[in-house]
Amino acid sequence: MQVIAYGLFISLMMSSCIVYHTQTTDIPLISNKNDLRVDAGISIIPSAHATISYGLTDKIAIQGFGSIGYDDRCYFQAATGFYNNMGNSRVLELYGGFGYGYGNAYKDANPGNLLGDYQLYFGQLNFGKIANEWSNFEIGFGIKTGYLHSNLRDENYYNWISEAGPYKTYRDESLLFEPVGFIRIGGQKLKFSLKLGGTMIYKFTNTNKNLPYSYINLGLGINYRF
Repeated sequence: MQVIAYGLFISLMMSSCIVYHTQTTDIPLISNKNDLRVDAGISIIPSAHATISYGLTDKIAIQGFGSIGYDDRCYFQAATGFYNNMGNSRVLELYGGFGYGYGNAYKDANPGNLLGDYQLYFGQLNFGKIANEWSNFEIGFGIKTGYLHSNLRDENYYNWISEAGPYKTYRDESLLFEPVGFIRIGGQKLKFSLKLGGTMIYKFTNTNKNLPYSYINLGLGINYRF
């Protein structure tokens, strides 16, 4: 718990120094056709987020997610995939999707900014236990892995050039790994949600230039199942 608390404190203190932060996307655990979940909340890395997930058929689900944060930081993704209601309230999901975001990191030392957009091609595996007639408690986890392509302009962030430029743009290719766990508790349809996630990014290019991102994030919100 001390490690988690320390990580959350560092992430909060560095919220203006990152391009990307761990996304607290809902893990819906869709269990049947027409199952619709809406999740919304805030995270400790200052941002607001919302997710909509829907059971399109008896096996296929779709999902949309967006977050807006500090320093114009934003991220949006869309995904589709398969789900399997395994019985005994257990659900397995497998999604594939695309995400797009914008980030702006500030460094006091120079001072300077590293800003630009990025694209994420990902797959995500979710597993958990949903509410039933005996309990409204839900718990589960998800693991997202993906290929991250970023286009970031160095405005005196890595090295001082000048106040007017010209500035260099770094186009990087990276591997992203993002696990997240959640609990939901409340009524039959409306529940409070708590999500804890982490991020690891491994760069294949410009490895001597550190990509600023948060290692951990905590999200709080509400979740409604129609």
